[in-house]
Amino acid sequence: MRHQLLAFVLSLSPIFAGKAELSFRLPDGASVRAVRSDDAGNLYIAGSLAPSTPGTGDFSDAFVAKLSAGGSQIYRTVLAGSNSESATAIVLAPDGSLYLAGGTSSSDFPVTPGAPQATLGAGGQAFLAKLSPAGELQSATYFGGGAATSGSAVAITPEGHVLLTGIASAAGFPATPGNTDPGNGFYLARFDAALRRILLATPAHGGTVITLDPQGNIYLAGSATPVGVEVPLQTTPGAFQARAEFKICRGSGIVFLPCGYQFVKKLDPTATRLVYATFLTGSHGASPAAIAVDAAGNVIVAGTTNSPDYPVTAGALQTLYLANAAEPPIQPSPRPTVYPPPSTGYITKLNATGTGLLWSTFYGGSARDAISGMTVDRSGFLYITGQASSSDLPGMSASTPGGCRPSVNQSLGFVARLTPDGASVAPAQLIYGAPVCTYGSCFADTQSTSSSAWSVAVRTNGDIIAAAINGALASIDLFAPDRLACATDPADHVQVTSVAPGQVLSIFGSRIGPARALVPPGGSASSLGGIAVTFNGIVAPILFTSGEQVNVQVPFEIAGQDSVEMRLVNSGAGFTEHKSFRVQQRQPSVFLSRDATESGVPGASYCGNEFSRAQHALVLNADGTLNTCSDGAAPGSTVTLFLNGLGPIHPGQATGSIVSGPPVEISPGATGAGILSTTTSPGAISGVARIRIEIPPTSSGFFEVTPAVAGVPVRQPILIWVGAR
Repeated sequence: MRHQLLAFVLSLSPIFAGKAELSFRLPDGASVRAVRSDDAGNLYIAGSLAPSTPGTGDFSDAFVAKLSAGGSQIYRTVLAGSNSESATAIVLAPDGSLYLAGGTSSSDFPVTPGAPQATLGAGGQAFLAKLSPAGELQSATYFGGGAATSGSAVAITPEGHVLLTGIASAAGFPATPGNTDPGNGFYLARFDAALRRILLATPAHGGTVITLDPQGNIYLAGSATPVGVEVPLQTTPGAFQARAEFKICRGSGIVFLPCGYQFVKKLDPTATRLVYATFLTGSHGASPAAIAVDAAGNVIVAGTTNSPDYPVTAGALQTLYLANAAEPPIQPSPRPTVYPPPSTGYITKLNATGTGLLWSTFYGGSARDAISGMTVDRSGFLYITGQASSSDLPGMSASTPGGCRPSVNQSLGFVARLTPDGASVAPAQLIYGAPVCTYGSCFADTQSTSSSAWSVAVRTNGDIIAAAINGALASIDLFAPDRLACATDPADHVQVTSVAPGQVLSIFGSRIGPARALVPPGGSASSLGGIAVTFNGIVAPILFTSGEQVNVQVPFEIAGQDSVEMRLVNSGAGFTEHKSFRVQQRQPSVFLSRDATESGVPGASYCGNEFSRAQHALVLNADGTLNTCSDGAAPGSTVTLFLNGLGPIHPGQATGSIVSGPPVEISPGATGAGILSTTTSPGAISGVARIRIEIPPTSSGFFEVTPAVAGVPVRQPILIWVGAR
């Protein structure tokens, strides 16, 4: 059994290209939806935080924070009512003030005196707020009248007016006189600079992203859904795409959802004259994440599509749709289950008249990927961000090994730089240690034609900042080599930025160890092949070394500390590398079987007609055989699983010791359905424990359980196959 465990612990490989450092991570429940920078290098982030006093219907509070170029907080302003709100967009004014847009369901949102809409008119509505350069709230208003609205994007006109756009229901929308055309589910509103008057409100135009050119012309993009069998958009003569076809994109049973079809519009500065309107989509739709315009009036949009026939141009970076990720097996049903093709990113440059493409490219690999943000620097280079499930994402080195790459079971953030002509990418950098989704959650996240996983900003000095919906903030240098790449939990292969006392950890990088793989004769050693690793100066036992991977046990002695600095010393090559981790008292995970970590379907385990979103664990049946699809556990029998990351236990274990028999009961033990005991694991390193689980006598097909240690659950439910196939 020890050799089987060792094979799973050592089964990862590294990635290295450029450098991505997690600056910090906001507390649990925090989410960043927008990031901007100013000419001084200050950073502005906005999104939502867990409420300070959660209650019925209050799941989040909106916030915006300003950080100095050095990373210190200048201010943080929270906008909160008794229900939920979130900020989704920021725009900076020339005087250092900012406008913040988002959505709220609170009837007591902090609207200021004199607001054009002082009361909540529907269950959920857009809000728009202005903050002073010091972060003080100067004005705030609801917007939507009696309609349900969202605040998706915001912009400032050359004369200082504020534009707000987003989604709106038709009934009750507060259209200004002469602006009653029904439109296609979006709106555009213009406010004065003080947010005291609504100068224009129309449902005839709008979108989810907006930008302006220096003359004040307004550019909008969105994703329209069909009404009946038609996609509502009045395109202009000569439009690049005059119409879009209705198609069902996803659903099952009796609920089916149509695709959303991207459009691009240009309005004059008064927003009363339509210059052009065109579809820009494929048969399975497209959804924009960002829009920009160049000095000539050419528009660049970036986003995510499920359309293999999305329009691309010859000579662009990627003219072929590569996504071929597998779907879970369709279960027998009176009605079919519909999935769209896998998602991939796109970047498109539309000419100044909306009649043709200057260039257009896919951006993605062979699994599922999404673009969720874009910005353009002063030289015309495009920086895109999003989440990737493809291990062959364009721009990564062809020689990059696979251990720190994204996969169908772990989506990672990325930043890539495209040349102004859209013909090449150089380079792409993954954001390690902050996966937006793992296992079961990845299927839902990457099926969407739109993702808000990461947003991106480029400072004037060229620094790239990416912020995530999981609260991570990363600084990326696309050209600085980084010897250390990622650290993972070898039990479930998830990248980590925190460690627990006694946890087994895999460290990956470029030429960090000896070229020949080494395993210490006694199972662990304080140094091996010239490699030594410490955590806050405490020696970490080494379990394995190679040129690109070092496996260690985190010392039990770090218990009680808030954070640790890991130092890896290669005395033979003469270098020292370091990486910082937060310390968690416990970070439990179940060792997964190889079929779980290499599944072609995200978050799915299946065997014959049996299908589950849980992950197949590394399980020993009662007779000692490995639990597999063809050799399941007998109903009523007892099986054995293995745990990593339990943290401090009683009786205490010595760091680096190989456990001898017989097994000893430890506490705190794992809890969960059918769990009988938690013990040491003879023959394994002291940080690994084993749990015994009784399969219910009535089980058939598979049995699911989510073990927890002292109330801390493992990252995903696991399953055990039951019965021979």
